[in-house]
Amino acid sequence: MKRFFVCALLFIGAFLSTGNAQGVNFEKLSLKEAISKAKDPTNPRLVFVDCYTSWCVPCLEMAKNEFPKKIAGDFFNPKFVSVKYDMEKGEGIDIKKKYNVDVYPTFLILNEKGEEVNRLVGKSGAEEFIEKVTKALDPKNSLAGLKATYEEKRDMLSGLPYAKALLENNQDPTPLLEELYDNGQDFERFSRDFTSFAMSTVKFGSPFFRKMMLEKYRMDEELGTQVVNQMIFDKIRKDMYIVANERTARYKISYTPQEVEDIAYTIGLLKLDPSDPESHMCRVALYVAKNDLDGMISYYRRYIWNLPNNTVYKPILEGILMSNVAKATAEQKAGIKDYFEYAAKTFEKQANYYKKQAETIK
Repeated sequence: MKRFFVCALLFIGAFLSTGNAQGVNFEKLSLKEAISKAKDPTNPRLVFVDCYTSWCVPCLEMAKNEFPKKIAGDFFNPKFVSVKYDMEKGEGIDIKKKYNVDVYPTFLILNEKGEEVNRLVGKSGAEEFIEKVTKALDPKNSLAGLKATYEEKRDMLSGLPYAKALLENNQDPTPLLEELYDNGQDFERFSRDFTSFAMSTVKFGSPFFRKMMLEKYRMDEELGTQVVNQMIFDKIRKDMYIVANERTARYKISYTPQEVEDIAYTIGLLKLDPSDPESHMCRVALYVAKNDLDGMISYYRRYIWNLPNNTVYKPILEGILMSNVAKATAEQKAGIKDYFEYAAKTFEKQANYYKKQAETIK
């Protein structure tokens, strides 16, 4: 029996080993060694570099779910010397600086000289990722190729792919986007593709952002007010959550109180659904930025306590209020306590009502 168990383990181990071998073969080489190996005249290849971090969930999903697939190994192994580096450890720190990698996952395609041919950003299924890499290998889809095409045609059709490539290469596409906006036809300037990319890219409150907002009514006509409002809110939602939770240093972002006020004012004009707890995040961030705990307590008592409890955002908002208890004065602590006690009594009455209704059913 023991012998059978050992044999079974060996069989399973061999099976797993074979399964792993079917996927992308990431070699344990330095980048210099990988480039040298790619130069082998008997088997010339490119270098594929997986730039990841330990905390990047999409990076882990690619490593665990997509790269081990046979279809991935069949595509990558004959064409590339594949290596992977944690951008926060060892050689990865230098690679991050050299190739200007700030988004994860980033996948670099290098030639035999170590020069960047192209890059891809973000996770995809194995089949889709192979399609993206195939496209990236076409010289006309390199950053230089896209730039040359745009400079020749100077239209939206050539400019938008170039702008997206600039962003993936950690270069600011705003000047190009503004040029496209100024010179494009209205059906191009207010299209979903251009508007969604521009709104997700340009800095909130920048001159180009304000220029677009001056013609928001045109975007509303083309895409719908609710869609455009959501695009604008999505631009700033994450940052305002970070401000409200006082984690700006950790995430390396910076907003002055005036900038937060401008954001809260702009979002207020969008008339988002006040029953959605998330719509209050900018106002809460403003109270935090101005160190106005008294104002925050008053705002919560007026608007937050009776928001629906069927989303994760109300507990998030109330968690922000609770995080201020440690630095609150005795009077402010009493106000925060009163908020929760008031909400508890109100919802207790509701709970008792529904309980009594249930008890009448025999």
